[in-house]
Amino acid sequence: MKHIAFSLMALLALVTVAGCKKDKGFEHDPNAPVVIEKFTPATGGAGVEVLIYGNNFTKDTSGVTVTVNGVPAFVAGVVEDRILITIPPKAGSGKIEVNIRGNKSSSTQEFAYKPSTLVTTVAGNNNEGYMDGKGAEASFNIAARCGIDIDENGNIYVPEAGNRRVRKIAPDGTVTTFTGNGNNGYNEGTATQAEFYMPFDVVTAGNGEIYVSDPAAWTIRKVTADGTTSLIGWFEAWGLGIDRRNGMLYYCDARAAGSVYQVDPATGASTKIITDLSYPSDVAVDSKGNLYVVINGTHTIRQYKATSWEPGVTIGISGQNGLVNGPAASAKFDQPWAVAVDANDNLFIAGNGSWDGSATNTNQCIRFVNTTSWEVTTFTGGSTAGFADGTGSSALFSAPTGVTVGADGAVYVLDRRNNRVRKVIAE
Repeated sequence: MKHIAFSLMALLALVTVAGCKKDKGFEHDPNAPVVIEKFTPATGGAGVEVLIYGNNFTKDTSGVTVTVNGVPAFVAGVVEDRILITIPPKAGSGKIEVNIRGNKSSSTQEFAYKPSTLVTTVAGNNNEGYMDGKGAEASFNIAARCGIDIDENGNIYVPEAGNRRVRKIAPDGTVTTFTGNGNNGYNEGTATQAEFYMPFDVVTAGNGEIYVSDPAAWTIRKVTADGTTSLIGWFEAWGLGIDRRNGMLYYCDARAAGSVYQVDPATGASTKIITDLSYPSDVAVDSKGNLYVVINGTHTIRQYKATSWEPGVTIGISGQNGLVNGPAASAKFDQPWAVAVDANDNLFIAGNGSWDGSATNTNQCIRFVNTTSWEVTTFTGGSTAGFADGTGSSALFSAPTGVTVGADGAVYVLDRRNNRVRKVIAE
C-alpha cells in the first residue's frame, strides 16, 4: 500500500507539472488511435504496479479500462502520456490493452505474469511447548530438522523431536496427539504407551496408518490409525520416502559417507541401493518409481532411475551453496533438507537444513523444480528468516525443514524455528 501511495503521489506531481505547461490539460482525440509505446516493469505478479507509456490518453479515468491478458486491471491514475495500473490476480501472461471509450490499443510486447502464492498458518504459535487445540491454540516443540506428511483425507502428521510425540492436524486445523506419551525412551504399544527418543520423519501409508523414523532409537515404526505402534526394523533412518504404487519404503542415513536403503515394510528386510553420498537427508519417490535424494552435504538433489538406481539429473551445483534460480545445472541451494513430489512429479525442496536452523542460511524458503524443464524457482519465502503470512516473497519462514503436497495441490511446510505448520496455496 505504501508503494501504491507513493506512485499515486508521483502521478499527482506529474499532473501538476503538466497542468503548468498546458493550462487546459490534455484531451483524448477519439478520431486518432490510442498508442502504447512501452510499459515497465515487463514482469511480475498480482499487485505489481505497471506504468504504461503512450499517447492519446485521457485524464478522465472513468473512461479508461485496461486489461492484462484479457483480465481487467485497476487503473490507479493517468497523466498525459502515462497510465498507472495494478496487475490483477490470476492474470496470466499476455498483452496489455488500453480502451478509452471504445478506442482500443494493444501492446506489441506481452506482460510476463508470475503466479503468486498465499501463505497462512495452519497450526501453532510463537510458544515452544506442548498443547493440543485448534489452530493458534496448539503449541509445538519441533526442536530438530523434522519432516511432515499428509494423508489422502487431508490429515497432517507432524513428528516432534522436542515433545517426543507425533501430532495429527485435522483438515479444520484441530491438533491432537496421534501417538507418544512424551517420555524419552523406546517402547511399543498404544498411543499413550508408545515412547520415542526423537521422532523425526513420517510418511503416510493409507487407511490412517503412518511410518515414523526415530534415528536416536535406530528404528522405523508403523503406527496404525488408533496410534498403536509396532517395529518395522532397526535402522539408522532419518528421512523417509514411500513408493505409493507398492508401499515400499526408502530411507536415508544422513552419514558423511551416506547411503539410501530400500525396506519392505511387510518383512523388515532392507537393501542398500545407493552409496557414497555426503549426508543424504531425505528421499521421495515419483509416480514412475524414480527416486529423488537430497544430498545435504553437497547442496544438491539427485535423481536415481527406477529399479536400476542409476544416477539421473543432478539439481544444483555440487559444493556451492546459495539461493540461485535457473536451470538445474546452474541453480544453487544452501544445505537443502527435505523433498516432496506433487501429482505431476514436480519437486518441492525445503531449504534450510543447517543443524541449528541458522538464520544466516540463505534458503529460508521452499524451492520448486519443474521436472519437465528442470527449471528451479523459489516457490515461497526467500533468504530472510522470520515469520509472516502473506503472498509471494512477503511470506517469511525460519528454517523450513519439512514439506508435503496435498491432493488438492496445496503445499504444507513444517516451519521449524517458528514451531508452526504453514499452508501455501498457489494460483
